[in-house]
Order: sequence, then structure tokens, then C-alpha cells
Amino acid sequence: MHTPFLRKLVATASLLALIPAQAGVFMFSDQSANIITHPTGYSGRGGELSVSVGVVSPEMAIPTLNAINTWNNLKPILGNIIKTNHNVPNDQFDFESVLLHELGHCIGLNHPTLSSESGLSGPDRNYTKTMRGANNMLDLHPGLDGVIGSNDDQRNDDVNLFWFHRESNNPFANPPTVDSTTYSRDLHDLPPGHLFAANANLETARLLGFQNSEAIMQQGISAGETHRALSMDDTTTLRLAMSGFDREAGTNDDYTLALEFAGVTDTADIVVSFNSTGFSSCEINATESKPGHFVVRKANIYFNDNIKWFFNTVSNAQPNLTITANNARGSVSVSQNDQLLIDISLLPGVHEQTPADYWLRAETPVGRYWLNDQLEFVRSDLSIRAYGGSLVSLDRFSVFNNLANGLPLGEYRLTFAVDDNQDVIFDGNFADTITINITP
Repeated sequence: MHTPFLRKLVATASLLALIPAQAGVFMFSDQSANIITHPTGYSGRGGELSVSVGVVSPEMAIPTLNAINTWNNLKPILGNIIKTNHNVPNDQFDFESVLLHELGHCIGLNHPTLSSESGLSGPDRNYTKTMRGANNMLDLHPGLDGVIGSNDDQRNDDVNLFWFHRESNNPFANPPTVDSTTYSRDLHDLPPGHLFAANANLETARLLGFQNSEAIMQQGISAGETHRALSMDDTTTLRLAMSGFDREAGTNDDYTLALEFAGVTDTADIVVSFNSTGFSSCEINATESKPGHFVVRKANIYFNDNIKWFFNTVSNAQPNLTITANNARGSVSVSQNDQLLIDISLLPGVHEQTPADYWLRAETPVGRYWLNDQLEFVRSDLSIRAYGGSLVSLDRFSVFNNLANGLPLGEYRLTFAVDDNQDVIFDGNFADTITINITP
């Protein structure tokens, strides 16, 4: 049964490339369908592969570090498309979200759908990425479910470029092993009854029961949205590449990717800068190092400086917590005649969906109180957990909204904390505190 805290907790994407950018799909697969593309520096040797990322402007630093952290952590989530309750103004585009997408291109990933480079418009761009077949045309029919990009699309002789999970053909699958034994492009490897490879667009996600979920490599974002977390399709496609030239996980040519922030410079492996054309793009060059395998040699990301970009100033390296009283932080005085509103907010960053304990402790003139899972403050000298579960984004989640006339005069010190584990023991690894003085 859901507790009141949990019920309230639960209640509470155009990216254009300079070159045809096709994850489920790899860059340059339009040249040869079986291509897998690897980041700069891969030579077939296993181990950690370091790729440097530089920027030309200091305002790019924090969102670039955040995007780097997100790719390095490779932790996919559902519900990664946030349309409201975040810090991006409705008339601006989130630089960090767009950069996360463009970095994907620069390390070898392509659009999972036909996208704008196909010459199509509207919803037809959301069909799974293919090349034209023998009839030299794209065959597009959404099948009986009427959902473009799902597993019953009728594509005739179109050549599939999308790597799908053999067992499920679910682009939101996240199996423990990702290589050519678990993923395939060959439509003969589809599960029984499936007609085509399904891709991770919003409508396919809804069909599968997942809300506000989409591959970061999907083309498209609207002003005021954030797409700051990877989906399963993004991470499994990169993991497939990281299985190396032999496309077999657990062998000597496997690698892990470590993007490294190089600061303000124009000499990094990937350089992020401005221009005055298009929207945003990744311009890359690569060579075929081995049959079926391209390796990126150099990459540049461009953002049109005529667009109104929002530059996030909050790091995602650690969860960011805030507790406010009447919309103020730190210390605030409230008269007993005033309304008192206490809100908490949480930005999990790269720790999104990590198991955690949530706590709210109040040191008051009449003892120590804890918020319990019924959204009630209970007096106790022992720790009482408010909630145990995954770290999720909270935006001004109200925990108290009443007149202060029922509170004794004096100082109240409230601490909102989350732990980096879920063991019902108060650790307070990440916390924010506010002091409230109740006055006559």
C-alpha cells in the first residue's frame, strides 16, 4: 500500500546535425548497415578509453561537466524527459540537454529514428532508422497498433540499422550482457510475432507503459524542457560498442569510456563552441579501422549563438537538496500570526534512481521531531525515516503549510537529508538545513 508520502512523491524533446547523424544506431551506418562506431582513440585494445572535452566559454563549464558525468556513469532511467518543474525558463533551450545528445553523436551514436536527415517531416521522422531497400524508397506503415516506431511497423524491404534486444525487442531493456549475442540488426532475430525493430521514442514508450521516456539520441527538444538523463537505449548502444571489435563482451578488447573535461580550450578531442547556423550539431570525421568498425578521429560540437540557451549552474556530481521556509533559505523569522510554508526540493543528478533513505528532522524548543511516511511530524529521540526508495527529482514538495500560531516561540532547526543507501539508518550523506525563528 502506498503511504501518503509516496503517493505525493509519485504525483509530483530539434537537434540538427551538420552531417547525417543516425542509439540503437551508430554513426556512418548509412554507409554500411553493419557498422559500429567507436570513440576517439580506440584501437582494439581493452581498458579505459579517455576522450577529452573542451569548451570555448566558461559559461559552458558546469553543464558540460554534468553531461560528461552522465555519460561516464551510464545509469539509464525511465521518465527522463522533464517538461515542467525544473530550472529552465519556458523561452530558453537547455544547453546541458542538447549537449548530452550531441556528445552521443561525437562518441559514435546516431539517431535511432529516420529523423530530419531522411527528408521526411512530422511524425514520419519517428520510424526506426533504415536505409532504402531494393525499391529505393522508404516504406512507412505503423501497423495495427498505429504507433510509429513500434514492433509491428510494416517496412517492406527497408534495411534496418537499429540494434535491438533479441529476446524482447524492447528499446527500454537493460540486460546484464550487451554484445552481438544479445543484440542484433537482423530482423530474422526478432521475437516471434514482431515485424520490425522498435525504437525508443515517446510514443513507443507510452505503448510499452513508460511515461515521459525517450532515448537521448532521439532528435527533438522544446524550449523549457530538460533531457538530462540517459535512457536504456542510449546506454545499451554504447555498451555494444564497448564490447570491442569482436563484438563479444568479456574479452580482451572490451573498453570503458571516460570523458574528461579539459576546460576552456580548442585542442581537446571534442570541442564545444558557438556558430551562427542551424540549431546544434556534431561535426565528426572518422576512419574505418577494421571492417565493420569506424573510429572517430576528431569531433566538434556547435551551438547557434542566436538561440536563447539556458546554462545550468547546478552540478549533478552529487544530489542537490534544498529546504525553504516561505520560499527563503538559511534563516528566516516568522510571526505566529503568519502562514508558514516549508518545502523541500531534490535534484538527484547522476544518482537518479539510486536506492536511498529520505529524512526530515526538526530540532524544536520542545524536543526533536521527525517527518514520518504519513507526512506527520512525530516526536522521537530515535530516527524516523520519511521514505525509503529511489532518488527522484522533487520540486518544492510541501511538508508543512499552516499558520504558525500553533507553534511555541523559539528556534526551529530543520534538516532535510538523504542517504546514499537504503538501510533505515540515518546517515545524512547529503543534507540542507534551515533555521526558523518563531516570533510573537
